[in-house]
Amino acid sequence: MPAALACLLPTPPTHPICLYLLQSCSSMRHVLQLHAQMLRNRLFHDPFAASELLRFALAFPLGSIHYARKLFDQIPHPTTFAWNSLLCGLADSPSPASSLALFPRMLSSGARPNAHTFPSLLKACARLALREAGEQLHGLMFKCAADYDVFSANGLIHMYSSCQRVDLGRRVFDMCEERDVVSWNSMLTGYVNCGLVDHARFLFDEMPGRGIVTWNVMINGYAKSGDVGSARELFDRMPRRNMESWNTLISGYAKCGQLAMARKLFDEMPAKNVVSWSAMISAYAQGDCPLEALLLFEEMKKLNVVPNSATIVSVLSACSQMGALEQGRLVHSYIEMNKMNVDSVTGTALIDMYAKCACIDGAIKVFDELVQKDVFSWTAMIGGLAVNGYATKALEVFGQMERDGVTPNKVTFVGVLCACSHGGLVEQARHYFDSMRKIHGLEPGIEHYSCMVDVLGRAGLLKEAVSLVESMPNYRTVLWETLLGSCLIHGNADLGEHVVDRLVELSPDDGGVYVLLSNIYAMRGRWDEATRTRMLMKLKGLKKIPGLSYIEVQGIVQEFHMKDKSHANVMDL
Repeated sequence: MPAALACLLPTPPTHPICLYLLQSCSSMRHVLQLHAQMLRNRLFHDPFAASELLRFALAFPLGSIHYARKLFDQIPHPTTFAWNSLLCGLADSPSPASSLALFPRMLSSGARPNAHTFPSLLKACARLALREAGEQLHGLMFKCAADYDVFSANGLIHMYSSCQRVDLGRRVFDMCEERDVVSWNSMLTGYVNCGLVDHARFLFDEMPGRGIVTWNVMINGYAKSGDVGSARELFDRMPRRNMESWNTLISGYAKCGQLAMARKLFDEMPAKNVVSWSAMISAYAQGDCPLEALLLFEEMKKLNVVPNSATIVSVLSACSQMGALEQGRLVHSYIEMNKMNVDSVTGTALIDMYAKCACIDGAIKVFDELVQKDVFSWTAMIGGLAVNGYATKALEVFGQMERDGVTPNKVTFVGVLCACSHGGLVEQARHYFDSMRKIHGLEPGIEHYSCMVDVLGRAGLLKEAVSLVESMPNYRTVLWETLLGSCLIHGNADLGEHVVDRLVELSPDDGGVYVLLSNIYAMRGRWDEATRTRMLMKLKGLKKIPGLSYIEVQGIVQEFHMKDKSHANVMDL
C-alpha cells in the first residue's frame, strides 16, 4: 500500500476508505496489500467492497485472472455485480471459453443475470466464433427480456457478424427499438468483415451523425476489398480525421501494392504515431522492399519513436529477406535492452531471421528460450533446420513437436518434406506425405507435391517424379519447374526438353525456362542446342528477370543487381 495512504488507517479501515484506497492503487502489490487489510478487518465479507476489489484486480493492466478467480472463490455470497466482473474479465482474457464455462455456475447459484451479463458472454462467443452457444444465449436473453436492451443487442450484432451470419445480425439490428452509435458501427463492421462492402456503404449513407470511427470503418472496408480509390474518395470527404484515418489508408495502399502512394500519404501526415511507422515499415517488408523497411526503421529510431512488437516483426522480416544477420542481431539486442516481451510471434520472427541468415545456432537458442511455443514457432524451427541442411535434426524436432501434443499444420509438413529432400530421405518423405491424410487429416497442396517431386528428382528417381507430376488432376507450372531443376542437377537434357515443352504450353512467356534448358545443354557439351535455345528466347522477345542479391559489410546492407557496377568499392570496405 502506498506509504502516503497508509497513514489514513490509524484505525481499522472503513468501507469508504477502502474504496478510496482501491482507486489509489498503482500496482498489483498494492491491491494484494489492501486485500490483506480487508481480510484482517472483516471488510472482505461486505459484498460490495469484495466486488470492487475483484473488479480492480481484473481491470488492472498488470492484473491476474488466476488471482481474480481465487479472490472470487473467497467471496461468501457473490452478487450479480461480482459475477459480471469476473465474466467480463474472463471474456477479455486469453481464455474466453472459461467465461462460458462459468456461466452455468452463476445460474445455479441463484444470481440473476442482467443487462451487463450477456454482452461479456456474447463477446466470448464472438471471439471463439461459437454461433450455437451465442444462439442459446440469445434464447435465454429473450426469456429474460434482455435481448432488445441496447448493450445486449449490440453484443448480438457483433456475435452473429463474427460467426459469419451477418444476416441474423441485421435482423437484430432492424428489431432494435433503440440504437446508439455502437449499434450502427457494429452492423457496419459486420458487413465489412464479411466482405459485403456495398451493403456497408448503403448503411453508411443511411446512418445519422456519422463519427470518425464510422468513416474509418468504411475506409477500411474499401481498402480490404482492394477498392483503394473509393477509400481515398471517402478519406478526402471526411469532415475531420484522426491518426487512425491516415493509418488505415496507408495500410490500404500497401495491401494494393501501391507503395509509392502509401509513402506519399505517410510523408504528408501532420503527426505520426508508432502505428503509422509500423504500417509503412510493414508495407515495405511485405512489398519486397526490405532495404527501404530497414532505412525507415533507422529513421524512426532517430526520432525517438518507440517501436512496438508489430514494428519489430516487420523489421526482422526485412532482415530475413536480405540475409542481413548483423542488422538482425542489432534488432535482437534492442529487444533485450528494452526488455520487450518475446512472445510466440516475435520469437518466431527471430527464429526465421536467424535461420534465413544461416545462423542456425542463434535460431536454436531463441527457440529453446521461448516460454510458450505454438505451431508457428515449431514450424519456423523445423523449416530453418531443413533449409540449412540439418535434415535429421529437423525430423527430431518434428518428433518432439508431436510428443508435446502440438498439432502440425500444412506449412509444418513443407518444412518436414524439405528436410527429407535435402537429406535424400526418400522413404521418410513418402511416409510423412502419406501421414498428412491418414494421421493428421490434411489434404496435401501443390507445395507438398512440389516437395515430393524435388525429393524424387534430387534422388535421381526422375521417372517416378514425372509420373507424380502427370498424376495431378491439373498440370501445375511449379511442379514442372521443380522437375526441370532436377534435370539440371542430373544433366538429363532429353527429359529437360520434354519438361520445357510442357512448361511452354503452361507458361509461354517465362524466359527463365529457356535459360534452364540452355544450361542443361551446356552442361552436356551440346553447344549448338544451347545457342539455338538462347536464340529462340530472343526471337520470342523473352527476358529472364534480372538477379538481385544483398551483401552485408560492416553492418551496412548493399543491394546488387545483375551487371551492377555501382558498388565497385565494396570490396575495399
